[in-house]
Order: sequence, then structure tokens, then C-alpha cells
Amino acid sequence: MSQSQQQRAHDVVLYGATGFTGRQSARYFREHAPNQLRWAIAGRNVEKLRQLHASLELGSQVAILVADSADQPALDAIAASCHVLLTTAGPFARYGDGVVRACVTHGTHYVDITGETAWVRRMIDTWHDQAAAQGTRIVPFCGFDSIPSDLGVWMMAQWFRAQGHGEVKNVRASFKLGGGGLNGGTLASGLHAGESGDQATLGDVLLLNPTHRRTSAEAKRSRDWRVVEFDDTLQTYLTPFVMAPVNTRVVRRSNALLADDAQPYGESFTYTECMETSRRGAAYGTLYAMGALQGLLTRKTGRALLRRFGPAPGAGPTEEQMDRGWFRLRLVAEAEDGTRALGVVTGQGDAGNRSTVRMLCESAITLAVAGDALPGGVGAGGVLTPATGIGAPLLKRLRATAEMTWEVSPLEDRLV
Repeated sequence: MSQSQQQRAHDVVLYGATGFTGRQSARYFREHAPNQLRWAIAGRNVEKLRQLHASLELGSQVAILVADSADQPALDAIAASCHVLLTTAGPFARYGDGVVRACVTHGTHYVDITGETAWVRRMIDTWHDQAAAQGTRIVPFCGFDSIPSDLGVWMMAQWFRAQGHGEVKNVRASFKLGGGGLNGGTLASGLHAGESGDQATLGDVLLLNPTHRRTSAEAKRSRDWRVVEFDDTLQTYLTPFVMAPVNTRVVRRSNALLADDAQPYGESFTYTECMETSRRGAAYGTLYAMGALQGLLTRKTGRALLRRFGPAPGAGPTEEQMDRGWFRLRLVAEAEDGTRALGVVTGQGDAGNRSTVRMLCESAITLAVAGDALPGGVGAGGVLTPATGIGAPLLKRLRATAEMTWEVSPLEDRLV
């Protein structure tokens, strides 16, 4: 760490703190941040920031910083004041460019909750090489999209190696969700993708891979799950999952970046992702609903309907709804030697809100405190993924939270 970094006023700054996810993040930091962690809240509206500060009784040790996303000098000042900048201010394709620019310019690590793969592709093209050269970690996808998928696959690969089974050959992930609801920021991101044309990139299965890792062979084996099928292993119906076009691309980028460091998951590794339903009719209902949603997002009239009836930016589920939510991810994996294992990741609380906030905040805290325990040591950087940018130290912190489980065992043991 350079002398200038040591003199920074804050370990973590929460930018976008007055939005729906931002308010929850500030509360999480108040309740769970290490005592010695120096953190601050930031956003564009000083009055809303003061109200949040007062409502959470944050005290004088938590500073208020002000910057509009269009004010580059103000963003630069915030980035220069901290080691890690956490941002919830989306849509990121609209408000995120300047924040990333400020972080790379000032060597500040970065995390967000975006699921906007087209925007991240642009950030990779613009900033990856410079961030890598200077050891700055730019880590998007640090919420429900895509930490369970990305760290879950990394966990399976590490388990196989530790057990002496070699590299992982394939992983199929399946999600089941309950409770919770959509917040306005997530909807706004989807609407922006439809308006800007970014949604058209969703079919690119290797969108986030480095150019030299976008081979025809990998594209051929990296297919999206598009069918309804009964799975004998898990005894459940599998149907397409709405976030798979994000999560699968993140997992494949992790594998590609690990391959560049001679640590790939496997020479012909494949990853697919779907959703579990208990009934055949529900599986087909999900399949058709996904098609309808994509149709609405690509049409002006459809987007108008979603804006009219969906949550507005800053709004979202009630506290009770978020508390009742939960998710479960099951990862059926096979190693080179034919051994199969089952990974299970669970989260209590609404996946898109409670679990997202928990994973996002723990990602920022880990970047701030883990030091040379981070993947690649203190000098590693680039536009990374949760697995390649934060990795084992983050998994350790998430395992220590009472609201999450991360487990792996031989497949047969779990299904007896």
C-alpha cells in the first residue's frame, strides 16, 4: 500500500446511500462493520444524506460526502478519499462510468451490484488493462448477481482439488427463490437496457470473456438453458432462470481469468444455470413469463407498462416482505475423475435485497481489510469477478454470517 493510500480518510465509502439498496447498505454497515473500519456515506442530495445519517444515528465518525454522478471532479475527490468505493447508484450504464473512472484514476478498489453485462463489457474494454497494471480491483456483480453463482462454482472447484479429484469438468446450478420482491432500481436497470439496446447482447454466451478466450469451441459448449426438464438427480423440474444470462457470463469470465493465471476450472469446463420448480406447470409458466418480460423490455409500449405498474426508483418491498424471503442454490458438479459433488448455498432474507446487501457490504469490507490474502496478493487488479477479485477471504466472511450457508459434500451422501 502506498503512503498516499495509507493517508486516506476512509476505508470504505458508500455511494448512492439514499437509494433503496443504499439505505439498507448503510444500515448493514452500522450493524456489522468492524469497529475499526472508517466509513462514510455519499450521494448527490445532501439533505437526503443528512436525513439518513440522522435516522440511523451514525454519529460524527461517519462522514457525509456529496457528488453528482455527472460531476467528475467531485467523484474524483470521493475516490481519492477512500480505499474502497461501494456504489449502489444504478442504472450503472447511466450513472456508473464516472465512478469507475474515478476509482481507476485514484487506485481505489470498487464494488457494485450491477447485473448490466453490456456495461461491464465496456468497462473491461476501457479500464481492465490500466487497473491490472496498477493493482486496482474493479469488481462488479457483488450482489445476488452474481456472488452465489460465481463463488459457488469456485467453491466446488476448490473442494474437488482439496479432495484429490482434479479439476472440475462441469457444473449445473439451479436456484429456488421464495418471498421478497422487485425494487425500483433493478427495474430501472432493465428498462435502460431495453431502451439503449444493451439487451441485444444477452445472447452472447462469452460476452465478458477476454478476447483471446472467446473461442468457437467454448462458445459451442457454453449454451444457455432454454428447456423444461425433470431432473432425476434432484427430483425437481428445471426451467430457464431470468438471471442466468448474467451469472453464466460472470462464471465464464472467472474461468477465463483463472486460465490466464494457470488456474482454470478445467480444460473443457462447462457451466449452465437454471431454476427449480416443484410442478411441471409452474416450470412452463416461468418459461413463458420470461419470454413475455423480454418482449416487454424490447418494446416502447411494454416499457411504459412496466414503468406504470412497477416500483419507482427508491421504492421496493416492505421490511416484512424482505425478511420472509430466501434463496437456495444447488450446484451439481463433476470432476475429471468422474466424482460428483453437491454444493448448496442458502440465504435468508429476500435474495435481491437482503442477501444482495449482505454480499455487497461484505465484499467491500473484505477488500478493505483482507490485504495480501486477496487473490493474487496486493498487486493484482483489473476488471474482475467476485471469485477472482475477492475470492477466499469473501467466502470466509460470508460463511461466518448466520444468514448464509455454503456447503459441499459427495453427491450420493446428500441424496440418500
